[in-house]
Amino acid sequence: MLRRLLLLGATLLLAGCQTDLPLGDLKQRWGAPPSRFLPMDGIEVHWRDDGPGAADRTERHEASSVPAASSPPAAASATGATTDPADRPAILLLHGAGASLHTWDGWTQRLAPAMRVVRLDLPGFGLTGPHPSGDYTGAATVDFLERFADAAGLKRFAIAGSSLGGYYAWRFALRHPERVTALILIDAIGYPMLPSSGDALAFRLARTPLLSELMRFMPIRWPVQASLQGSYADGDKVTPELVDRYEQLMLRSGNRAAFGDRTRSERQPTGWERLREVAAPTLILWGAQDRWVPVSHAERFRHDIPDSRLVIYPTLGHLPMEEDPEITARDVLRFLRRQPIDGQK
Repeated sequence: MLRRLLLLGATLLLAGCQTDLPLGDLKQRWGAPPSRFLPMDGIEVHWRDDGPGAADRTERHEASSVPAASSPPAAASATGATTDPADRPAILLLHGAGASLHTWDGWTQRLAPAMRVVRLDLPGFGLTGPHPSGDYTGAATVDFLERFADAAGLKRFAIAGSSLGGYYAWRFALRHPERVTALILIDAIGYPMLPSSGDALAFRLARTPLLSELMRFMPIRWPVQASLQGSYADGDKVTPELVDRYEQLMLRSGNRAAFGDRTRSERQPTGWERLREVAAPTLILWGAQDRWVPVSHAERFRHDIPDSRLVIYPTLGHLPMEEDPEITARDVLRFLRRQPIDGQK
């Protein structure tokens, strides 16, 4: 296997180098309003805030330096993000490796009429770019999410994570049971993976030190497309436009190096032995056609998390919220409203 990966890396390198794309151009295409950029940790975190009152929150954020005299402003953090009433329903969405906040477009369209929907590009991905510390461990990422939630004015909220984002979601729920009203795991990372388990091509390249260095320069469209084809059960849904988005945001300066750093920071998940301590009601969504994380892990989550329920989608893959946002978002809304879900275990 290693010999084949090295040969693949050499072939791709000989095919020519691929430089990063200008950040300004990427922001123009992928970071236009309603995108916002939050100065934090020495970087600008790309995030979006949708749902009831979103326009007011944006206006208050822009005017926070000059409070209106006629009425008291909402409480604001040091970064200028405003705090909503504690009883406003809210959900924080965390994408997986190689993805961005755009992976939640379909969910946001369907959830935002009912609740506040906050999503962001995690450090090392999307327009946020690499974190100055270079620390992409689970503990460091949860630290970052604590600061982001405070800055965004999120006090108590549901948290949902896809794949690697699911790993950070359940770790956040363990650390902050007082803040998490519900936990949603979508084909989440959680348990040690066997060497024989399926894995995305991009991850296999990134975990090999020499090839990880080559990834900083070599063309990445083919590995990105191959990984997406592997993550969807229906490969016909992997459109050129979808590949464009993943590829272009990976080409933000520093992201390719950060991708390798993150994949090597924790080769296996840690902390899963504490999953029995998760206090939040938990919904586990899983694509039965997931080629990366076996469906047996969904059953383990269901067994280990006390107040949990499981929904398996027979025709979906590793990214069910992208592949079928309508049915998956519908089930999330039913779960949050404590309504029964078809096929729930």
